[in-house]
Amino acid sequence: MAGANELHGLFEAWVRETPDRPAVITERARLTYGELGVGADRLACHLLQRGLGPGETVVVCTDQVPDLLVALMGVLKAGGAYAVVGPHQPAGHIGQLLAEAGANTVLTHERFRPSVDDGAGRIVVCLDTDADVIDACSPEPPAAPCGATAAVLFSAGTTGRHRPVPAGHARLRAVFGSWAEVFGLRPSDVHLVTAPADTAAFTYGWIRALCSGGTLVLPEGETGPALWGRPFSEGVTVLDTDPVTARSLLDGSVPVGLRLVAVGGERLALDEQVRLQGRAAPGARLLNVYGPVEVTGCGTWFETDQLSGPVAEPGLVSLLGRPFPGCRAEVRKGEIWLTPPGDPEDDGAFPTGDAGMLRDDGLLEFAGRLAHRVRVRGRTVDPHRAEAALATHPRIRESVITAVDEDRLVAYVVPTAPRASPDADAIRMHLTGVVPDQEIPAQVVTLGALPRNRAGKVDRRLLPLPAQRAASGGVNGKAGGATAPGPEGFLYGMGCVMLVVALPLAVFLTDVFWPGSTDLTYVPTPWSWLFRGLYAAELLAFSLGLAFLVAGRPLMRRQGRSRGLTTAAHLAIVWLLVSWWPQDNFYRLAAKTDWERQAALVYVFNVPLMIAAVVVAVYVTRRPGTAATE
Repeated sequence: MAGANELHGLFEAWVRETPDRPAVITERARLTYGELGVGADRLACHLLQRGLGPGETVVVCTDQVPDLLVALMGVLKAGGAYAVVGPHQPAGHIGQLLAEAGANTVLTHERFRPSVDDGAGRIVVCLDTDADVIDACSPEPPAAPCGATAAVLFSAGTTGRHRPVPAGHARLRAVFGSWAEVFGLRPSDVHLVTAPADTAAFTYGWIRALCSGGTLVLPEGETGPALWGRPFSEGVTVLDTDPVTARSLLDGSVPVGLRLVAVGGERLALDEQVRLQGRAAPGARLLNVYGPVEVTGCGTWFETDQLSGPVAEPGLVSLLGRPFPGCRAEVRKGEIWLTPPGDPEDDGAFPTGDAGMLRDDGLLEFAGRLAHRVRVRGRTVDPHRAEAALATHPRIRESVITAVDEDRLVAYVVPTAPRASPDADAIRMHLTGVVPDQEIPAQVVTLGALPRNRAGKVDRRLLPLPAQRAASGGVNGKAGGATAPGPEGFLYGMGCVMLVVALPLAVFLTDVFWPGSTDLTYVPTPWSWLFRGLYAAELLAFSLGLAFLVAGRPLMRRQGRSRGLTTAAHLAIVWLLVSWWPQDNFYRLAAKTDWERQAALVYVFNVPLMIAAVVVAVYVTRRPGTAATE
């Protein structure tokens, strides 16, 4: 039986009070509170028999939604903490998440076992093939002590790796109380949650639904307007989603009983919030909910009733509103800091990594992500206001502005209709007078959709690279049909020149620096041809290395890793390419017993080659640096 301060105690109360009420509904299955409770109790008993200790983390890795909810509740009832990892991703990434979560036990299905059983000695329980063993366990709620942590949530990973963030029972119960007060949660509510199961937003959604006695509806796939016509989505009263999905769902016919729409995860402009509220059912509330994973998603909320008067240029404004009950929000040196419910007054504040401002009416306004600021020609540029302004363009649905090789700003736009994308000149005209000239993009790339991660957030690292820099709409605003090479194009050109010039020059200098080192007079065929191939490969590698020295760094900077690591890796790759030509020629002329020269060659060439290989390995395996929050 759960204690008074444990999260699942709220769920267990509804199991006892309303066992026959639907708890989870999907297109393929449904579970009542009683069925979900019994399934969770049996799994908890099995986990305890397998030796799960209080507070140990258990990873749930499956796409079978009813089983996933049983697994989450079973882990909590066994006294553990759960973490959800999506099974449809590279096995190496899954293994990394398992390690970061600190899990010794994994709950999955048999078809996903190869992805999670990586030889690290973890206990793997398959919810399908081990079902008979689990069903043989006691259906009574176990009396297991719980650790302080209830869940390990992962950040969205939009600017780097998915950081694990522990969330305690006390914190989650406190934020549930805050959500319940603002949302007006009722046992009769039917919650449609569109977030994928391996996101923090999914945890927030199931807590709001199942801890208030409501019904949790999960689409498991399509989330377009046709979703409202599916039998399993009948009677939805609460929609919990992100801005993109909210537009898709609310632009169709919506259920008459829909009373609340909670939108979070990305910037929601005030004019779009007003428009979406007009598309919802009459009398429905639409909340813009803000809070990073470090404050368990419980930070601030805004609805239009909080406004005391009209707002100028609502398309450029995104209001985060007021703190949830028990929370605190403040702006320190332009950055938003949040304190979640139950944390101390002084040392519980968390820096969100988002810029903001407190308006005269006391409402918090979003002013962009600090991590999205870029360096262009030595100047720091914040693309937030320009992106907000582009969102008001009648031919643009979505846009992102970022820098390419620290040389120019590029706008990635999704047009409202095919072949309707504005060009660079039209964008310059739209932004002139709204933002400084240096914040106006010099180039436009049209996309069918912006790349997003599973949490529904734009992943700027996946934006395609523009093919070339167009002179039309460039930084000077002059039109023309030619292309301007710019610094990057100049470096590429120099790299090509270096490649062409270095090869014959190296051929000539071989006999100048190391006379006789490539003499194959006394080497019989076919061995002489093999050595000629080796010499040619060394010369080609040397030429490629010099070309990469000139033109390689702009390509590497596009990967988004730190400047220092990029420089080190760039030089390491150059050394890995250029060193073979001089090294092998020196070795051919060195006697085997010339220990002084042999030692010098080892420490001048071989050891640096090892170091260079390590640097490249670090560069390849290191994800782009993360911001304070995601």
